[in-house]
This record gives sequence, structure tokens and C-alpha cells, in this order.
Amino acid sequence: MHVGVDQAISRRAVLIGATGIAGAGILSACTTGAEPSTAAADPVSAEVAGAEQSLIAQYQAFITAFPELSADLTPLLEQHADHANAIGVKATATSAPVAAADARTAIAVLADAERAAAKARRASCVAATDQGLARLVALIAASEASHAPALTRLLAT
Repeated sequence: MHVGVDQAISRRAVLIGATGIAGAGILSACTTGAEPSTAAADPVSAEVAGAEQSLIAQYQAFITAFPELSADLTPLLEQHADHANAIGVKATATSAPVAAADARTAIAVLADAERAAAKARRASCVAATDQGLARLVALIAASEASHAPALTRLLAT
């Protein structure tokens, strides 16, 4: 017996599903990383925490400025909050300037920020002296590296 599905799956549904799956994997992996009290004393942790807070502020600013992007950007924002929490910092609402005139530009700016963050996390991973912290930062780098193509695909829709 053949059972078919007549509904077409949108690119947005695939993107949200993929980021949800990736986020669940990163989140479960993050919880086994460095202890927050240990991480807070490490300069690598401080740098990563600051970078995550900066990304969170950027996502929040763009979601506020372009509410139509909320459904697409909120899962990525939540992953950055999970990264900050895993590194031992509570994700807080801060303000960031909106450096985009429209939603498409906002997505492109975020994709560039994610690529830069992934590159910086790779360097942070090498600089980490604690094995657990290096593993956690590597997972954060992988997550951020996956965000850039996901955002770029949004530009194609």
C-alpha cells in the first residue's frame, strides 16, 4: 500500500526544521561542556561570551526593525542564547544599531556576522587551554558556521 503526502514542503519549513535539529544537537552537546564557573574565569570564555552577546543584540535589533523576519531569525537567536548560557553567561537583551535599510540587507548582514563569528570561534577553540571548553567552543563554531548558509538560503526565497 502506498501512502503519499500531497502537501509541498516550503523552503522555510525545511530551514526551520534543520535549524531546530541542529540547535537540539548543539544544545545537548553544550550542556556537557565546560562548567560555567570554570568558563567564566577563562579569557577565551569571556571573548566567546562577549561575541555571543553581540550576535544576540544584532538578531534582536533586526527582529525588532523587521518583524516579518521574526519566524526565520528567532530560532537562530535562541541558539545564540543557548551558546551564551552554555559558556556561563546569561543572555541579556541589549541594544545594537540596525545597520540595514531593508530585510534582505539585514539577512545579508547577519550571514556575514555568522561567517565572521564561526571563523573567530575556530581561533578561540585553538586558543582554549581547557579540553571541555575547546569542545564547547568547537560546537558553537559549528553551529555558527551552519547559520550563514541557512541565512543565505533565505535570500533566495
